[in-house]
Amino acid sequence: MKKVFSIIKGLIVSVWLLFAIITTILLISFNEFSVSEVGNYSVFIIDNERLEPTFKEHDLVIVKKVAQNKYKEGDYAFFYLENPADEVFINYGKITKIQTADHAEASYYFGEKDIVAHSKMIGLANKAIVYHGWGLVLSIFESKWGFMFLVIFPTIFAIVYEIYSIIEEAKEDRHEE
Repeated sequence: MKKVFSIIKGLIVSVWLLFAIITTILLISFNEFSVSEVGNYSVFIIDNERLEPTFKEHDLVIVKKVAQNKYKEGDYAFFYLENPADEVFINYGKITKIQTADHAEASYYFGEKDIVAHSKMIGLANKAIVYHGWGLVLSIFESKWGFMFLVIFPTIFAIVYEIYSIIEEAKEDRHEE
């Protein structure tokens, strides 16, 4: 029974450690739009209803950034869009037109009103990896309070416990001599 408890404890600690490391990497990798960029990949959580029915709220989406020449008319893509209140949000749409000047950044048209520069493109939506519901878990870990209670406090507790264990072991060794 003690061995089973030890295995379960090790599994729980391993899963927690994995989530803590991934969350920390994603938080450190935030860009100016609060989207994690790790290498050529963007990781974000669907947090609004504008992207439904294709994507649901709390979906975790991983999208690879592609070169300017990889986008074609008719492709569906994720992009950053500013609204009149200077808020930036992630949007999704079908590219209706691509305009490129000589050696300049391409402009992508999504319908008649949304024109997006290549620097605001996130990636192709049809090549996105979607994990349904996992965005809620990540959003809890990435929140200020969630990160503090689920990552920082347990880490501090583990460090203090290890220091305490070392001190107790040193006391035992001294008493045995």
